[in-house]
Amino acid sequence: MLLFVIIGIFVAGMMVGRTPEYLGKKIGGREIKLAIIALLILPLMILMPTGLFAATEWGMKAVSNPGPHGLSQMFYQFSSATGNNGSAFDGLGVTYGFYNNLNPAQEAAA
Repeated sequence: MLLFVIIGIFVAGMMVGRTPEYLGKKIGGREIKLAIIALLILPLMILMPTGLFAATEWGMKAVSNPGPHGLSQMFYQFSSATGNNGSAFDGLGVTYGFYNNLNPAQEAAA
């Protein structure tokens, strides 16, 4: 949440025409670059494995529906594992291969 605050204050400060500050400290280009890199890690941790598993037979074996719903199952699985919330999309065979190691909370709930 702090990353969004830093980026929001930076954008608001630039729109007003003042030097952006947060808690008395100036927010410069270095802080914004680091915040953007940190924010881009989450989509990469979701989209890259989803694409990899959708393109390989190894990832498709666990999908119960090979159509668009199967892609949604994989996408939700990696979103859940990245957010560490422990939920799963019904129909994805998470006991197969690598899916089984994504989120230990799912195993405890099962």
